[in-house]
Amino acid sequence: MAGKEPKKKWSWVFSAVGLAIGGGILVWLLFYIRDNVDVGAVLSAIRPLWLVAALCCIPVFELLDARVYYIMGRGMGCRASALGCLDAVAIGEFYYRLGPVGAPVQLGLLLSAGYTGSAAATVYTWKAVANTVVYTVYAVAALLARLFLFRQETAAWAIWAVGALVCAYVALCAAVFLLAARPGPVKRLCARLLHFLARHIRPLAQEGRVEFLIAKLDEFCADMNALRSSRALLLRVLGLMALEMTALFAIPAFLYLGLGLEGVTFGELLLTQCLVMVLSRVVAIPGNAGGAEGSFYLFMAPLFGETLAVAVVLWRFAAFLEVLLLGGLWSVARFLRRAGGRPRRTA
Repeated sequence: MAGKEPKKKWSWVFSAVGLAIGGGILVWLLFYIRDNVDVGAVLSAIRPLWLVAALCCIPVFELLDARVYYIMGRGMGCRASALGCLDAVAIGEFYYRLGPVGAPVQLGLLLSAGYTGSAAATVYTWKAVANTVVYTVYAVAALLARLFLFRQETAAWAIWAVGALVCAYVALCAAVFLLAARPGPVKRLCARLLHFLARHIRPLAQEGRVEFLIAKLDEFCADMNALRSSRALLLRVLGLMALEMTALFAIPAFLYLGLGLEGVTFGELLLTQCLVMVLSRVVAIPGNAGGAEGSFYLFMAPLFGETLAVAVVLWRFAAFLEVLLLGGLWSVARFLRRAGGRPRRTA
């Protein structure tokens, strides 16, 4: 137990550093807007209903995500609670934005929602695969559209970087499908690779480490085999996750309309936001601080023009800070409800 304390400490330090970087960038942007942007002109052009639509994207995303957990849990025979699944999403996403504590918190909430331990692990694997597949399809479409359909100027290195990341996603999806269809050759290849790396990397050389990883790979293959036998459920999950991604990627499109801008199609903004997310994920700190703002600037500057700084601030609020706000409020509300429902102790 004592060995886990340093890990918890460093995870919170990691979270604090990431949030401090993101907060510093937002404060700098606010000062930049004050000194360099005609705030009065921006306010006069605002169309409030579109900004409200941008704020609604995260609640829609979380409701769809909760629905995915619910139907997957029910599909596996668990007595999953719809409200418990919403807890897992709203509170889990809150902790995900803070750093590495998100996964264990969300798994714990799934257990509270009526999942068994094995079902929670399997659903987590299924969902990760489905998310990767949908994300990859979206990313490939966005990259092709940027190269051959949309003619906005973007730094060549950014396009190459996104292209390399999209290729990595495609390779990952191909590996997953191979593990589902023909696991034997892939498992043997992975075992040889792990034994080779164990001779050169000290942490892998620890006794039982390679065997542990191979056992986890066997579990993953078993989950993939179960996934293949539930095609109707898989199609429902993929459809819902496509809607989730669309809600998430639509935030800048609604902000564009809310700022009174015209001339760029909803589809172009949607796909451009996908490229922003692909590149920003390289920065693996809470909220992808720095990477998120930088990639938004790279891809969205030609679209938002002089209102870019305002758009970055609004986007970070709607896509990141709103998740923290909603998750925090939901967590407090659910805690108070549970506390209020407990029987009072008598002396």
